Amino acid sequence: MALRKIHTMEHPALRRKAKKVSRFDAYIERLVNDMWETMRAAPGVGLAAPQIGESIRVLVAEYEDEHVALVNPEILKKSDEILLGTEGCLSIPGVVGDDVPRAASVVVKARDPKGKEIRVKAEGWFARVLQHEIDHLDGILFIDHIPPDKVRDVEPDEIIEEAEVEKTTARRSKDGKNGTSATAEHHERPATIAKPAKPVTAAKAAGGAS
Repeated sequence: MALRKIHTMEHPALRRKAKKVSRFDAYIERLVNDMWETMRAAPGVGLAAPQIGESIRVLVAEYEDEHVALVNPEILKKSDEILLGTEGCLSIPGVVGDDVPRAASVVVKARDPKGKEIRVKAEGWFARVLQHEIDHLDGILFIDHIPPDKVRDVEPDEIIEEAEVEKTTARRSKDGKNGTSATAEHHERPATIAKPAKPVTAAKAAGGAS
């Protein structure tokens, strides 16, 4: 395994639709191993191959008890429920995006690094991570989902990780010494969708009865 450089927005691979993998060989297995090591060292909870300059459809993601390496992932199903959350990206250092909309749950079809077909059902923040990483494979960044006024500088107590933001909090140890610890910020809220206005009929517009 080897640490790989994580590229920032200037790298063309980040805005290019990645190619499907057709051969499942030792190269793919080595790439996935490198991605695991690079992601964990960053640190992050997900990493897509274009972020390390490889324009192919491969990602790794790890959140709580979930641990997946996906090749040629495809979202088969998204929930109707949309949640808004704050996201960061290792390829866009220094800023985060608020109110990034993501489906609350997804079903993803993919292959593992050896070529075996698998399906992953994800909910909550893990679903957000997978959508964030699959976006990378299509040349899409989280900033494309929100208006410019929702993109802001990282605050002094925030730490960017891939697809998430951590906040540092003051703590006191048993011996009375002060220190800091980092906790992931996972505040999601439902997106409110305004009901479409009822059409105004000609009679109402003219002041007549409907």
